Amino acid sequence: MLDRSQDLERIALIEALNVMDPALGRSLDPVTELAAFTFGTAIALISIVDADSQRFISRVGLALERTDRHHSICSCALQSSGILQIEDLRQDPRFHDNPIVAGPEQMRFYAGAPLVTRNGIALGTLCLMDRTPRVLTADEQRQLQTLARIVVNQMELKMSLGRREPISGLPNRQQFQADLSVLGRQDGGNQFTGVLLDVFDLQSANDAGQALGLKPVESLLRQASLRVQEVLTDDVQVYHVASTRFAFVVRNHDHAQVEALMQRLRERMRRPLMVGSIPMSPQFHAGLCDFRADPDEAGDLVRKCMVALNHALQTDACLCWYSADRDAHLRRRYRLASDAARGLAQDQFSLVYQPRYDLRDGQPVSAEALLRWTHPMLGPITPGEFIPVLECTALMPALSQWVIEHAFAQAARWQQLLPGFTLSINLSPRDFDNANLWTGMAERLQANGLVPSQIEVEITEGQWLHSHPAALPQLRAMAAAGVRIAIDDFGSGYSNFGYLSEVPISHIKVDQSLVTGLARSRTARLKVEAIIRLAQQLGYRTVAEGVEHESELSLLRLWDCNEAQGYYLARPMSADAVTQLVLACRAGPPSDMDSD
Repeated sequence: MLDRSQDLERIALIEALNVMDPALGRSLDPVTELAAFTFGTAIALISIVDADSQRFISRVGLALERTDRHHSICSCALQSSGILQIEDLRQDPRFHDNPIVAGPEQMRFYAGAPLVTRNGIALGTLCLMDRTPRVLTADEQRQLQTLARIVVNQMELKMSLGRREPISGLPNRQQFQADLSVLGRQDGGNQFTGVLLDVFDLQSANDAGQALGLKPVESLLRQASLRVQEVLTDDVQVYHVASTRFAFVVRNHDHAQVEALMQRLRERMRRPLMVGSIPMSPQFHAGLCDFRADPDEAGDLVRKCMVALNHALQTDACLCWYSADRDAHLRRRYRLASDAARGLAQDQFSLVYQPRYDLRDGQPVSAEALLRWTHPMLGPITPGEFIPVLECTALMPALSQWVIEHAFAQAARWQQLLPGFTLSINLSPRDFDNANLWTGMAERLQANGLVPSQIEVEITEGQWLHSHPAALPQLRAMAAAGVRIAIDDFGSGYSNFGYLSEVPISHIKVDQSLVTGLARSRTARLKVEAIIRLAQQLGYRTVAEGVEHESELSLLRLWDCNEAQGYYLARPMSADAVTQLVLACRAGPPSDMDSD
């Protein structure tokens, strides 16, 4: 009787080899037919014994496709070092009551050769059965064992197809995942560390491929794979799991040992490699994750290593260990992306509005429409969290259209109550992928009785304008019609006045990261004053975002900043609250900030 660990290992290997695939059974039918013909038996079977049953993946002379494992004669043959041969099953007390013996099939003779893989695991048998007692000669037994080896070779060959990376010759990601499954069955509870390496920048590899052709790049990857194998011990299998990525597993190492191994590997990998006649330095980034070899942890290893590796790439670190907190953050981002479409359909999104003030007279002159999301399970989600996520999805344009429709309707209501009060909306780079963006906006303006000058469009600064060729013509069409164009978050990143001449902007919004705490930072004061002065000379109006203190407001007024927005002046609020605020300001005395 096989012990439990051996049986689990065998069942895992059956899954990894995918021996239940009907295509494999069909490819083995000629061997089964040859066995029946060679030995002159009524029945020949290739039998695989799994967790609860015996399945005949190839058979001659028997209609049954499977039997209960409890009634399987082949289960006994699995434990045999050679052929299990039973001259007369009726005379054997183990099998005389077996359904295939006592039932309609009336089997008498059995001979089974275990199907033993290269790692010594028996998956099943190649067996012969007949309705009359008989005995195989020694030569016949050797022939049956030869046919059994052919069956195993065919299984392993079938499995290896599509399981090796042709460039390096190493097992690929599919084989890595299959071997992890076997590991989980075989060594459950033992501690391992999974490693995912990125050895060459993919863009550099693509550039080299365009310049030199694919053969030199393939040579580079083969050299890299050899270096990884040279550093690791013989019992560590290396896998080529993606274009420039390799993976392996080490056993029973603490973090210090693993990191020492990674340092040796890095030193070896960082030496220049020749691509054509050009020496190139491979990069080295690694994601590492501890795991126990149970099926659940092993099955999720590749994903966790990717989480760690991507963090190493983002931070340009040599290696990063898996972080459950980082993983949870990424999963939350993915959940937001997947739940957003449902949220839009179920009215989970809403708009609030933050007033913007003219610094000459202290009056609120416009409001920025800000999107809010109340998730039914996660509660309120801040725009700083969900907007960057949705900007990477195909849903962002639909969400922007929703904002345009609802914000323009509100702007129309304000024109009745607050003449001259304007509205600004934010558009994402993804919105400009729609060639009909401005056409649709113009239709909504007309439908709501608005004129373009009552609307301002805010776009973020940056290089994205050059990668969206449709953006500039649409922005120019908007500006020509009278829509005001504002550059949002200026000073937070790219911040180049040179490219502004290409964009028909009217306003520059100084980013809140520079404005908040302005009075306490000499560097911030120099930057903000310089931005405001230069913007004025170029003919742009300036708006300061993130004003939270009177001291910041005083400096902005000193530098002749045109408008300001921030919590010190007004927090985001409902449309009705904006209406009441503006009416009160227009009816009342000058605001306190204009009295000094």
